[in-house]
Amino acid sequence: MTKETELKLRLHPEDIPALVSRLNADAVPQTHSTLKNWYLDTPDAALSTHRAALRIRQKGDGYEQTLKTRGKSVAGMQVRGEWNWPLTSPQADLSLLASAEVAEHWPAAIATDQLGEVFTTHFERQSWIYSAHGGEAEIVIDQGRIEAAGRSLPLCEVELELRSGDAACLWAMAAELSQSAALWLSDISKAERGYRLAGLSNAWQVRPAIKGDADVSEVLPELLHYELLSMKRMLEASLWDGEPCAQDAAEHAQALKTLPNLAGKVIKRRQTRELRTALDALIAPLQALALAEQLQGYLQAADDAGMVGAELKVLRTQAETLRKSLRSDKSLAQAVLAAASALFGLQEFSHGKESALHWLRHLLAERAGLMEEIKRHRPQEAEQWRGRMPAITQLRQCADYAQDLPAAARGLGVQGGGIAAGSVRVLSDMLGAGLVLQRPWMLAADQALRSPDEYGEWALEHLKSLGHQL
Repeated sequence: MTKETELKLRLHPEDIPALVSRLNADAVPQTHSTLKNWYLDTPDAALSTHRAALRIRQKGDGYEQTLKTRGKSVAGMQVRGEWNWPLTSPQADLSLLASAEVAEHWPAAIATDQLGEVFTTHFERQSWIYSAHGGEAEIVIDQGRIEAAGRSLPLCEVELELRSGDAACLWAMAAELSQSAALWLSDISKAERGYRLAGLSNAWQVRPAIKGDADVSEVLPELLHYELLSMKRMLEASLWDGEPCAQDAAEHAQALKTLPNLAGKVIKRRQTRELRTALDALIAPLQALALAEQLQGYLQAADDAGMVGAELKVLRTQAETLRKSLRSDKSLAQAVLAAASALFGLQEFSHGKESALHWLRHLLAERAGLMEEIKRHRPQEAEQWRGRMPAITQLRQCADYAQDLPAAARGLGVQGGGIAAGSVRVLSDMLGAGLVLQRPWMLAADQALRSPDEYGEWALEHLKSLGHQL
């Protein structure tokens, strides 16, 4: 078994020429190849459930069988086990999976005789060897399609795979290449995209592993990783797939920025300067897109769809224009890379001498009174709500963590009823409505749109309704 350490980056096809030119100048060109790949799994996608992938690849006249097993992501850098075996035909040799070394990692209770083709990926690959920053990496650009169940998706991505040296060199290499093209850090593999297309993928979710008796210094890395991974996933879904989750991405970015401050003496503020600077560049643009999505939601809920058709069309156009602008913005893509790189480099945490349970309960107790206040319909005016939004932001963040440590929220919340997952969603919805009250206004004026104050009245009614739900 070998260990694969790589960074995966997503880019737009129109940016490929500039990136190729940069690589031809700074790296050593390798082969250009056409790769055809068939992914195998059981009918119920048992391999995918265990985060493993079995693939047959055709390259030229040769074939190769590859097994990749459960790995881990550290600030977006993937590390996982991999086996490769040469084949004489595009038929899987299942006997190779019976070796002692593979059996140790093969998911239990998966019968090899049930394996069959699930989806394919066919793409053109250009590759280079890049030596810099004390390391060497193979860099590839893959462009093609993923096909499953009669449907297809475009594929366009860059991979940096470590050949030698410290893994940190990959971040520096990616930062240099991002000067030539908008390269967006991605945790989503070709296999995951294929399973989604085949309708065999569960909704993505991740939760931090929090033990109440663990020291805060042990829990903090888990929470930081959770916020970064969630931010990147929501960001990619919003900018690339057009899903209305810019607000979720902005919330996780803000939480990632705030978390070190909440951890007190466990981490020094100077240690997170680069992380905070990078996140500052992301939050405002994401909030602008989230505002456009929020207003679309209001209009889509209107009683008379015909009366708001023109208005809704303008907002959809503005949202799509914003997505394209953000997606092509090299500085924003660089900010995501910089945030992940800064987090990857955070290794020294001071022992907090406080348990995670005590720490989180203290944070919640300081903020939970706000829920009672909101329930009593205070605040009421736009300016009052704007003043509460920072506190609601931190309350939502702490309440989110309490989903994994319910004891921390016991006896808090409205009339001591606790703070459950439903409360987290309500608080997030409040933050979305709060964007409509934000000034200065973040969207372009248009004669088909209402005034910011008119939209603000909708938001105030929404906030009042949400207060009843707490």
